[in-house]
Amino acid sequence: MNEEFHCLDLRERANLTLKQGQHLLTTNFYGAPVRLYHLKSHYVEIYHHPVTRKIMRVSFASSEDLNKHIKRIRI
Repeated sequence: MNEEFHCLDLRERANLTLKQGQHLLTTNFYGAPVRLYHLKSHYVEIYHHPVTRKIMRVSFASSEDLNKHIKRIRI
């Protein structure tokens, strides 16, 4: 899935994530809302522009990326 996902453009990655992924939580990263999704055994982040709220980036979350979400996770 990694290769296929990265071959998609921004809109296609966002649509795939929004339709097939499970939203886990939303955090703020330097003022930008970041939504974390679980998609087919991967974690995907969708970054939104802080003013326009348009999607700026859709990418797999690395272990380092997940650290910014840790304090928001409730068990």
